[in-house]
Amino acid sequence: MTSSSMSDFKTLIEQDREVFLNLEEFGEKHLVEGKEISAVLDDEILADAKRAEDIGLSGAEQVLYAKVEDLPPQRQSGQSLNVDGRECIIVAWRTDYGMARVYMTQNEQG
Repeated sequence: MTSSSMSDFKTLIEQDREVFLNLEEFGEKHLVEGKEISAVLDDEILADAKRAEDIGLSGAEQVLYAKVEDLPPQRQSGQSLNVDGRECIIVAWRTDYGMARVYMTQNEQG
């Protein structure tokens, strides 16, 4: 891939991220660790227990999609993340092309 086509690819990824998280598209305002950000909180993608098991995330109940730069530094599985005033436990935190996917479960104690 030439540097020009790599630059074009990165531009397309950034544009896709902006559309996906746009408040008039899929994005919604959420409080993450007290900071209001545009994000997508999805509990449907893991509703099918078989699919969640297939991707190794059977403990996750929700997925938070957000820009990496809008979130606190990446945390490890088992650590907590406050989302909309709820303490959630991180099952997995993955990043690709500036987009974070945080797989979480509700903290039963919090």
